[in-house]
Amino acid sequence: MSEQTVLDPPLHTDPPDAETPAERKPRKRRATGAKASAKRGRPTARTAKATLLRIASKAEEIAETDDDTRLLAAELTGAETPGIADLTTTIMSSKTSPLEAAVADLTIIQAGTLPEAVVHLVGMSQPELQALTRLVTAFSTQDLPGQLPAKSTDAALMLVEPVRAAVIDDGALQRLIRLLAK
Repeated sequence: MSEQTVLDPPLHTDPPDAETPAERKPRKRRATGAKASAKRGRPTARTAKATLLRIASKAEEIAETDDDTRLLAAELTGAETPGIADLTTTIMSSKTSPLEAAVADLTIIQAGTLPEAVVHLVGMSQPELQALTRLVTAFSTQDLPGQLPAKSTDAALMLVEPVRAAVIDDGALQRLIRLLAK
């Protein structure tokens, strides 16, 4: 082997179009540990524990609730049964509470004028109307029809007066709202 002198070019040269070290963009360092898992959307041990604690607390709350309230909660949320496991799973995995929407609909119908209430009822879907009738039936003494007509205008005209006249037991409603909250 020959010795390389100071005047000889280096053995390895970058191609002429290669970036110089000053032109290169700095590389991002990979995050490690908790930061990395949080960036990738994975729960850390701390967030997983907090989630499990919230689920367990909700299960205890449901276990302490009376059977009628659990049955109503199961109907409103679409849980398969009013059992603790089914109801807890349904409540904790839902994006929004159907009860909140039904309470908002009830407020709009009762606070608005008669024409506004009718228009709001006509614009509601069949599941929304059913949730509203379950809410009014469960928390007031007002009689509502069990079977609603398929035609939205007929259902609206059938419901507008009894829903507007309903007096809701606010204490029981607030307990159910807390139960259905995550």
